[in-house]
Amino acid sequence: MGKMQLRSEQLVINAILTDPSSIHSIMSSVSTDMFLFPENKVIFECISDIYISGEPINLISVYKVVSKSKSLHRELASSSLTSIHSMFSPTEKLETSTAISFLIAETVRNEHIELSSKIKSISESKEYDPKMVIDMIQKHIMDNKFKSLLNKKALTNEDLLNELDKKMLEASTHSGVNGIRTGYERFDVVTSGLQPTNFIIVAARPAMGKTQFALGIIKNASIKDNKKGLFISCEMDEVQVMKRIISVDSGVKGYSIKRGRLDRDEILRYERSRKRISTANFKIQAGSFTISDVLSLVYKMKHSEGLDYVIIDYIQKITSPGSQNRTNEVGDVSRKLKDMANDLKIPIIALAQLSRAVEHRTDKKPMLSDLRESGDIEQDADIVTFLYRPSYYMEQEERSTNPMAEDGYVVIAKHRDGELEDIYLKFKADIPAWVNPNGNDYEETYVQTFMNPNIDFDYQGSQPF
Repeated sequence: MGKMQLRSEQLVINAILTDPSSIHSIMSSVSTDMFLFPENKVIFECISDIYISGEPINLISVYKVVSKSKSLHRELASSSLTSIHSMFSPTEKLETSTAISFLIAETVRNEHIELSSKIKSISESKEYDPKMVIDMIQKHIMDNKFKSLLNKKALTNEDLLNELDKKMLEASTHSGVNGIRTGYERFDVVTSGLQPTNFIIVAARPAMGKTQFALGIIKNASIKDNKKGLFISCEMDEVQVMKRIISVDSGVKGYSIKRGRLDRDEILRYERSRKRISTANFKIQAGSFTISDVLSLVYKMKHSEGLDYVIIDYIQKITSPGSQNRTNEVGDVSRKLKDMANDLKIPIIALAQLSRAVEHRTDKKPMLSDLRESGDIEQDADIVTFLYRPSYYMEQEERSTNPMAEDGYVVIAKHRDGELEDIYLKFKADIPAWVNPNGNDYEETYVQTFMNPNIDFDYQGSQPF
């Protein structure tokens, strides 16, 4: 333990004892485990107890608590207290913020030394498991209690007002939308687009159209607006996801693509969409994921390539090894996704499955309590939306004849920074895709009469799917 460590500890204690106005900022940044010298650790621990109790903190009150401490270093702490109180000149006290930064940095350094020692020990053992090491590193990154202090930028009121002015100007020049546009026009107006740090839940019953709704966001945000996106699929492989994306983007029926038999108009739409998607700014990752896998993937992509938004399909499929039960597991996943959104300053959209409770009600419109393991998800989310299509509950015959069969709604049930609304959309089941009710989602195509379906169409010598 060096002189700098000792001096920093003493400076922090001195500031608390001699400048009561500094107490709140210091206590929000400094903790007892940052102190390595035993007498200083005892003093700060007693100061923390007094602070929690709400009593005044001064030399006398701290001395009384220290003298009653059960610590073996009580006497040393008592004798040090008076000298620390009068130790520094006014000029030296100006270095308190530097001392706090030093204590944080040294604490993190010691944690890294301990972590590297554990990794070395595991790596040299016969039971070496690379995944265990990766999980350990990722857990350290996510759970590190000093991360927010190290990353925190001190912003003045003027800084915050300037940032607000920027957002207002951007919103005023883009029809009130200053975030990433999803392409669902009314949804963008209500939410102002996908905002940095937002954790957004899109929930529905199976086959209601969650994935198609999410792929519609990719169509507009990445294929049209060139935002860098990542789609994490826990249900389909990459080619299946791509097949659905090209349907959503082109308007070509998914059934036609699956069979590999397109008519003339569909050939044109497919080829134009294929060209757009081949250079579009998004990636697809598919498989089974733990929360550590997701965090590693997103952090790596953000820092190596840049990343504007993430979509996860879907949240209940992500596991968190070590959780005691399913509710705790989903809560842990939800909390870490929200923390990541805050840390990386990007929106994260997570699809979620609704419970069967909605099926047993006369009114099938979803509500917050229908979320599986809903408590933590609802608490962590900035926006909770439900997808609802009345035709989902119709018989097939009624669905084919009912003029309202395409009606669908995005129900904004929770909105931390705005209003709630049931947003009307259309669901084109033959594509399938969610589209705006004004029907301007797809460009017009012009049939080239010299083309022959499935003869002139060529996809590098083979059919597309």
